[in-house]
Amino acid sequence: MEELILSHIPEEVKKIIEPFFLDILSHCKGDVVSLYITGSAVTRDFREKYSDINTVIIVKEIKVPLFDFISTLGKHYSKKRVCAPLILTPDYIHRSLQEFPLEFLEMKLVHQLVYGDNILQDVKLKKADIRLQCERELKGRLQNLCQGYIKAMGDKRILTDLFVGPVSGYFPVFHGILFLYDHKTLEAKSDVLCALEKYLSVDTSVFTRLLEIKSSNSHPSLDALKEIFKDLYHVIDDIARKVDEFKVDHE
Repeated sequence: MEELILSHIPEEVKKIIEPFFLDILSHCKGDVVSLYITGSAVTRDFREKYSDINTVIIVKEIKVPLFDFISTLGKHYSKKRVCAPLILTPDYIHRSLQEFPLEFLEMKLVHQLVYGDNILQDVKLKKADIRLQCERELKGRLQNLCQGYIKAMGDKRILTDLFVGPVSGYFPVFHGILFLYDHKTLEAKSDVLCALEKYLSVDTSVFTRLLEIKSSNSHPSLDALKEIFKDLYHVIDDIARKVDEFKVDHE
């Protein structure tokens, strides 16, 4: 059996991900540089019944047989909420930091190395790149929010999906904003929201509400959804404005 570093992994994640990684190593160990678990599976936010298990596999080079083999595992492990892994090469990472700084920041901040070299630990990101992508993401989400609200035509189910579905996707942006302020790594979403309020003086309670709706699978009334839309629009707009005004020192 291969030696996997699983001592810091929650037991409910370990029992699923250990055989998944062992299957990969048994077939293509020579191609693998690193194996990681990322996202909520390594934080206090993980919920066994609802949370996905995300992984990153760093390989020496992209080979079709490797993808073919991992695809054969999908039917079995997708039932256990293991998402298709993100497969990268060290060269791709090095060439892509400027274009996808938030994605790599999220991996760097919220990961657990399970096997091999800790490539993500040495990733260097620039505040100017982070600030620019945060601004783009927030303004793009505002447009999608407004268009989605109109397209929903008052349908409560569609509005709930519009507001609740993307809520976890805001947190990589929030991590990026806290990175601008040199704030320490925060994994739990509640801690991230508290820190965001501290630095930006904004009311993040609408995100807490959306997370509660998601975890409880509740169904807000149309009036409640209209209030959520108003609060969500204003807080995203406020955050985007403050990110836009943030001055990055020369790096």
